[in-house]
Amino acid sequence: MKCRTMKKGYWNTHWILLVLLTLCFISCKDDNDGETAPYDPGKPVEITDFTPKEGGAKTRVIITGSNFGTDTSIIEVTVGGKKAPVINAKGNSIYCMIPGKVKEGNLILTIGKGTSAQTVEAEDKFSYTRKILVSTLYGKEREDGHYEPMDGTFEESFEKFYGVAEPTWFSFDPKDYPNTLYLAQDNGKPLRLFDLKNKKISTGLRTSGVLGRMRTITWTVDGDTMIIANDGGGGNDPDINIVSNVYATRADNFSSFQVLAAGKQCNGSAIHPKNRELYYNSYTKGDIYRYDYRKWGIGKDNSIEHRNYIGSIQDNNWEFNMVIHPTGDYAYIVVINQHYIMRANYNEETKSFGTPFLLCGQVGKAGWEDKVGTSARLDHPYQGVFVKNQKYVDEGKADHYDFYFCDRNNHCVRILTPEGLVTTFAGRGSTGLNDKPYGNIDGDLREEARFDQPAAIAYDSINNVFYIGDVENHSIRRIGFEEWDDEESTVSTIVK
Repeated sequence: MKCRTMKKGYWNTHWILLVLLTLCFISCKDDNDGETAPYDPGKPVEITDFTPKEGGAKTRVIITGSNFGTDTSIIEVTVGGKKAPVINAKGNSIYCMIPGKVKEGNLILTIGKGTSAQTVEAEDKFSYTRKILVSTLYGKEREDGHYEPMDGTFEESFEKFYGVAEPTWFSFDPKDYPNTLYLAQDNGKPLRLFDLKNKKISTGLRTSGVLGRMRTITWTVDGDTMIIANDGGGGNDPDINIVSNVYATRADNFSSFQVLAAGKQCNGSAIHPKNRELYYNSYTKGDIYRYDYRKWGIGKDNSIEHRNYIGSIQDNNWEFNMVIHPTGDYAYIVVINQHYIMRANYNEETKSFGTPFLLCGQVGKAGWEDKVGTSARLDHPYQGVFVKNQKYVDEGKADHYDFYFCDRNNHCVRILTPEGLVTTFAGRGSTGLNDKPYGNIDGDLREEARFDQPAAIAYDSINNVFYIGDVENHSIRRIGFEEWDDEESTVSTIVK
């Protein structure tokens, strides 16, 4: 029998492979030992690096080094003097989360307790970036959903479960902008007054008599008179018998009202910034009227006789409101129950708006889709506000404004561009929590935040802050850069 003889090169190759495998095993064992080894007070704690080195609140950071141990109860990480929650530790790495409102980015690690503790500081600093967040300004329900519609401070609302009933329309006081914000509440509830400077809420004008349901608020150009749309009457009631608009004056501290114009089931009113005339609608017929109250005077008889019919939307018996562009060049007509937004262009010669045309959404088709024009889907769009986009100014575009609106039954805030593109700005976050798009969650605009039927919206262009009336959460939400605890927040740009 012949024996098979191996070549010398064969044995050399296998010996090399055996050595490499052994070294790899030893290296892996050392790495594993490093991951599981407990903290040793007799050895130095070292930070070699951390990543990422910049970000905002809740940014996840990994710190690498040695002798960290695995017991998170004896590990403390601070960034800018604020504790960063430690999620996990594996001997040579620590997984933590950046806290909010950090000004100085020094990253300091302390491991151990008492005399065995060691403290080290990373060579590099963490660069903190303030984030745009959704937060709750006012209002908190008890676990059973109950709340009290009481006056008081914003802070008291969280302690005593204060809230707002149906926050459906916001309007800033033009002579105390942006400190005083009025809120109209639907279904017979009184006006609420938010003192944003002193962080207090009080009750304003109440419904009574002919004023039964306040829908929208607009102001005369001089800023001294508030005009409120009143949704009253119905069926075969003649217009002359129903009040469509009332007014309250600054001289009377907006404490009482007088009748301005007649008409039934008025969902919305707006003063034109150029001709200063009143435009208001009728739910029953889908009609839009123009009335020069300065020329013809106030009162039901005058308004019926001298109002001008300027057009109708394609649906009657559906709620809608009108928001006029700051230039007065056009208006958006938000048809709430039918899920679309129309545009009507203004004619300088006739002082009238032309025939409205569909800009986004589809008549009678509810949904949630970020697309252009009639391909987009809305679900009960409610109040909207024009917001200047500096990018449009820099690019020399004719129209400088986007339209931010609450999409109530989609539980989000959306943006409509002049070209008709609809995108979602805030809400419908925390998708890993459950399959529902609604809730009451603060945090990142899209990743975390949830609303429950947002309806009212206001924008403070000085401080770059949005205020949202969150109906089913009975609260007022804030969208803006996080505020520092010990000083006034620095003005930053949300809309670019």
